[in-house]
Amino acid sequence: MRRREELLEQAQRIAHVGYWERDLRTERITFSDEACRIFGLAPREGTIAIEEVTERLHPEDRAIWRSAVAHTLRGGSRCDLDYRIVRPDGEVRFVHSQGDLTRDASGRPLSLFGAVQDVTDLKRAEHLTQLVFERSPDAICIIGRDYRYQRVNPGFERISGRSAKDVIGMHVADVLGTTVFEQTVKPKQDRCFAGEEVRYADWFTYPDARRYISISHSPLRSKSDRVEAILAIFHDLTDYALASEALRSAQAELAHANRVATTGQLTASIAHEVNQPIAAVIMNAQAALRWLGADPPNLQEVRQSLDLIVDNGARAGEVVSGIRGLLKKAPPRKNSIDINSAVLDVIVLTRSEVLKHGLFLQTDLAKSLPLVEGDRIQLQQVILNLIMNAVDAMSSLANDAKELRISTSSDASDRVLVSVQDTGPGVDPNTADRLFEAFYTTKPDGMGMGLVICRSIIEAHGGRLWVTANEPRGAVFQFSLPAKQHDVSGDGQRHALAA
Repeated sequence: MRRREELLEQAQRIAHVGYWERDLRTERITFSDEACRIFGLAPREGTIAIEEVTERLHPEDRAIWRSAVAHTLRGGSRCDLDYRIVRPDGEVRFVHSQGDLTRDASGRPLSLFGAVQDVTDLKRAEHLTQLVFERSPDAICIIGRDYRYQRVNPGFERISGRSAKDVIGMHVADVLGTTVFEQTVKPKQDRCFAGEEVRYADWFTYPDARRYISISHSPLRSKSDRVEAILAIFHDLTDYALASEALRSAQAELAHANRVATTGQLTASIAHEVNQPIAAVIMNAQAALRWLGADPPNLQEVRQSLDLIVDNGARAGEVVSGIRGLLKKAPPRKNSIDINSAVLDVIVLTRSEVLKHGLFLQTDLAKSLPLVEGDRIQLQQVILNLIMNAVDAMSSLANDAKELRISTSSDASDRVLVSVQDTGPGVDPNTADRLFEAFYTTKPDGMGMGLVICRSIIEAHGGRLWVTANEPRGAVFQFSLPAKQHDVSGDGQRHALAA
């Protein structure tokens, strides 16, 4: 028995719960040791005068306490209330007390027996939670299973343009609109009511403006573990979204300007690439006229000349189409890309420039490369920049071997690697990383933005761009891209082109 009493006392101390009994005939109270500790009284044997206990009540809560007891005595059976007490050292504590009333056979109240629990920590936590709810700059609300607002904070009032008294009880569809609710919000809330944490972001129209809102839905469960409501938190990211959009637009404009500037350096090369097939078209057209003028006309030769005209016209068209793609200002498009094909298209545009500067160009394009996913024009812009940088780096060299090697491969992690290797002056290891800083340039007439743009494009595609030294001299610029799963490009190709 003694052991059971010790365990009961220990349990009360751990739970901060004590028991008490008030004799209504003598107005004296029996307190357990833990009840004494809660009230700041020394544990004692025997009873305590009711006045000694009521003195501990917070002055503002004494009337509430007396009213609750009086109500129970008049006809109730249980007294249940929260109130504050003031300990001898001045510390204020919150307690929760419950007591059951015992009556005699005639119905006269005899005693109250109950328990008292120190709930100070809980009340402080509730107070802090309330402060967070009230003062949070984010909009916070609680939504019931009927999709109606049960509670909203001042942040919600600000973002919705409605007062709390107007919103509470309203259906979500009445605030956001039926279409937005049915198509966007309700499916997310239904997932939350099923027990899932849901996060998403979207544009919403409010009375004052359209806003880009990040939303989190957290399930609020009852004791039965059933989700009874949703805690929804709305974070206004409109300024961030607009700034990001402006940044993307500026980056796109800068990238387009860079493409135009780089393509402008290829004017002579492009003219040569277009003039060659046009000259061939003229020559074959003249030949066809001669064969038609023969007696009798040689239709077989005419047909061959016309086939050559078609082929050369298509070749010129491909060059013009490639240039138009680079110069066109269009939003990024995500497609499956054969990186070998993208490399070869750029080589066609730069071939005459390579020959003009006396470079030896070699390509080593791996077979059966995985496809990559992204914007073909942007990736071709990177390849074009790297090739033109290599041409510039070697253009001032004398009669030394000027070699440009372009290769593709894939690694063990199924990433596609593109490498542009030159035998120019190389890069200083101490300043190599600065090549990718805005406005840093080693060219007398350079802006220092080309490689910055290239790196941003590659990183936006989930890849990486870097530079290393080439042995025995020169530089190697490489970028890697994640492969699109389960797709491979065409056969690899190995070519050499020299002046």
